[in-house]
Amino acid sequence: MSREEIERELIQRAGRWTSGQDLAEALGISRAAVWKAVESLRAEGYEIEASRRGYRMRYAPDLLREEVVKAGLATEFVGRTFIYHHTLASTNAEAKRIAPSAEDGSVVVAEVQTAGRGRMERSWSSPRGGVWMSVILKPHIPPALAFRVNIAASVAVARALAALYRLDVKIKWPNDLTVGEKKVCGILTEIGAEMDTLDYAVVGIGINANLDPATFPEGWKATSISREAGGDIQRVGLVQRALEELERCYGEMTTSFDLIHQEWSSRSSTLGRRVKIITRSCEFEGMAVVLEADGALLVRKDDGSEERVLAGDCVHLRPAVDEDA
Repeated sequence: MSREEIERELIQRAGRWTSGQDLAEALGISRAAVWKAVESLRAEGYEIEASRRGYRMRYAPDLLREEVVKAGLATEFVGRTFIYHHTLASTNAEAKRIAPSAEDGSVVVAEVQTAGRGRMERSWSSPRGGVWMSVILKPHIPPALAFRVNIAASVAVARALAALYRLDVKIKWPNDLTVGEKKVCGILTEIGAEMDTLDYAVVGIGINANLDPATFPEGWKATSISREAGGDIQRVGLVQRALEELERCYGEMTTSFDLIHQEWSSRSSTLGRRVKIITRSCEFEGMAVVLEADGALLVRKDDGSEERVLAGDCVHLRPAVDEDA
């Protein structure tokens, strides 16, 4: 605990000298323990000066530590339990593990995921510099309405990115956020439920924040916030705003879902597009015409028939109006 306490003390006194003796007495630890904690912080990229006057924080890396995120977090319950890891296999896997006993709104964050997952068990590249977090929510709704959580989360993150960076953020069905047709965020919602009871929903949010798109796996049609915004962004502020918007949308989801659904539809980059749908059992093309209230995409095929798609991959093709051009 001394490491986190010293980190907090030095951040609060950034730019000012603090003697090692004062830190030791304030925290009830030895001078040697103070020195060891400072060395640990330096190893993570903190720039801490040392002199006869003590220690002075000159630079703190943009780490998503609990005390830093919660210090400026304007929520009532989302993120109030904030669990930070430097490295995890998967934040969703960890969140699902603790979900039965976790508080509503608990957040699991990792600087790096070694086995990040997207939809249909696809791997998700999760190096340092992104935002990889999972939020545990426990809405009082039946499992059949769990799709609403994913819709609310998509709208929440889109709102946060648009407000913070003035980006034209669209939602590509079913759960990708895009800027200029390139993926910038993926959302994966997994649930724990009994026959008629939703125990929890784990909302995995992966945002390409401060990443270089040139390092993405071959074949990815993706970008990053830093690329689109013209420079690195402060991830702490992004996490705070995303969690605040999520809490807001979570409340709206239970009181006025129709409005959330309308916003989800209005932000869609899929509606009005010619698309290719790939499911586990079939593949077809058509025009995306409606995002229905249960999260399904209604596609009008070339023969005039319509098909509701609840799950599958959606590939954007040329708009139908361009086909005869």
